[in-house]
Amino acid sequence: MKKIGFIAFALYMSLSIVSYAQVMEDDEEGSLDGFYVKESEMYENGKKPFEYPYIREADVIWAHRVWRVIDFREKMNQVFYYPVTPDQGRKNLYTILDEALLEGRIRAFDNDMFENEINWAEQKASLIPPRQETLIVYDQDGMEQEKDTTIYLSLAPEDVKQLRIKEDWFLDKNRTVEDVRIIGFALIYYLDKGDGSTPMPMPLCWIRYNDPEVRELLANSEVYNFKNDRMRPSYDDVFRKRIFSSYVIRETTVFGRRIEEYAAGADALAESARIEDYLFNMEEDMWEY
Repeated sequence: MKKIGFIAFALYMSLSIVSYAQVMEDDEEGSLDGFYVKESEMYENGKKPFEYPYIREADVIWAHRVWRVIDFREKMNQVFYYPVTPDQGRKNLYTILDEALLEGRIRAFDNDMFENEINWAEQKASLIPPRQETLIVYDQDGMEQEKDTTIYLSLAPEDVKQLRIKEDWFLDKNRTVEDVRIIGFALIYYLDKGDGSTPMPMPLCWIRYNDPEVRELLANSEVYNFKNDRMRPSYDDVFRKRIFSSYVIRETTVFGRRIEEYAAGADALAESARIEDYLFNMEEDMWEY
């Protein structure tokens, strides 16, 4: 009996050594950045995004569409902005979307109605027009001369500072809940014209959130966790669980206007808060006691 136990123990130890050696070999070859294989790297298609429950049109008794902005400069939203350059396997939202668009893995549209698909490479090149500047140069004799030149600027990830979201809020009588679905989003680039004026916000392109390719991309892209590196959520988790700070800039109205078109300053903030309260109170007012 002791002999059988010794043989079993020896076999277990030999298998453990082989497994450890295999992990070390993979690590030395640079294929494993860590001490375990992540689920997103283990399978060819990576992690599968969360499947939303099916919603029947007949079960939707109320719906309201709003547009909101996620400002990356707010502390809670810094996970969208950093790292500006890829670091330790992490990329910011712009870099992830930019790479996928250039590779043709996801689609881009010219507006939030998703009617016209655009070529992202051409769109990206046309966003920043070339700038004419006069430079001071010196000739061989050390004399100053003016020289007109054209400066071509590229889109800088650090200048993408906001995300605009289009979403629908609704009441589902089948599940007796108020829920929300993101329809699409657009990264906002702040264009600096180089003339001393305030940089102007400009949507780069619109991306449809419900496209399977987009959901898979977001589900397999990690977001930094301030408390635990092991439990890093994905961008899909952040959107689905609403782990961000934002403010409303527009709602569906008869006029079809943005808040900034009819209110400014404190009035605009109050109007945005009023819309948020309206969405919150809709579910509260649905119940009878």
